[in-house]
Amino acid sequence: MNNPHAVQEFTVYVGNITPEVPKELIHELFLQVGPVKSIRYPKDRILDTYQGFAFVEFYSAEDAEYACKCLNNGVKLYGRALKVRKANGTANGPGSDSASQAGAISGGAKLFVKNIDELVDAAALGKIFSKFGPLVRPPEIFSLKQNQMRCAFVYFTTFQHSDKALAKLNGQMVMNRCISVDYALKEGSRSEKHGDEVERLLDAEAAINNVGVA
Repeated sequence: MNNPHAVQEFTVYVGNITPEVPKELIHELFLQVGPVKSIRYPKDRILDTYQGFAFVEFYSAEDAEYACKCLNNGVKLYGRALKVRKANGTANGPGSDSASQAGAISGGAKLFVKNIDELVDAAALGKIFSKFGPLVRPPEIFSLKQNQMRCAFVYFTTFQHSDKALAKLNGQMVMNRCISVDYALKEGSRSEKHGDEVERLLDAEAAINNVGVA
């Protein structure tokens, strides 16, 4: 049997939802924070319309706290700013680091770069990509195909910057090799890439509400 206290700690209350918002969009939105166990999104029994609030249960209290920090008053759906707090009534407190919020909300702006020349290290690659916008952290270089192909993950703060880098650098010569640039696959997926509609919605709303924006 589930521990009621644990369930409460893992659950966030989401308010100020316009009835037009489908359950699927709420699910996709909160997946950007962490794995979602369940969503309770009640409907009016007579009108058969959503009642304007939901409960989202995560698998950990940490993800629930993170959702409050990242999404409370920071994201709008259909013109309304969501109100997100712990289901036990504890509101998210101030003082969270803006850079970590930006990383959570714009975490989808992650590029996968292939066929990097041996002479290009992380610092050099960072200089090339940072011309299009600030990076969250230095590029991560690694090798595939039994060390025959050097690749990297490059993390931008926004899709505006990552889109520019992809458009300008994909297929370009860097040192002696033509690099390939695309959005990275989502963790645990063999086909779904970062940069989808929900991630871009988060990114746009973060910019509008100055979440993590200098």
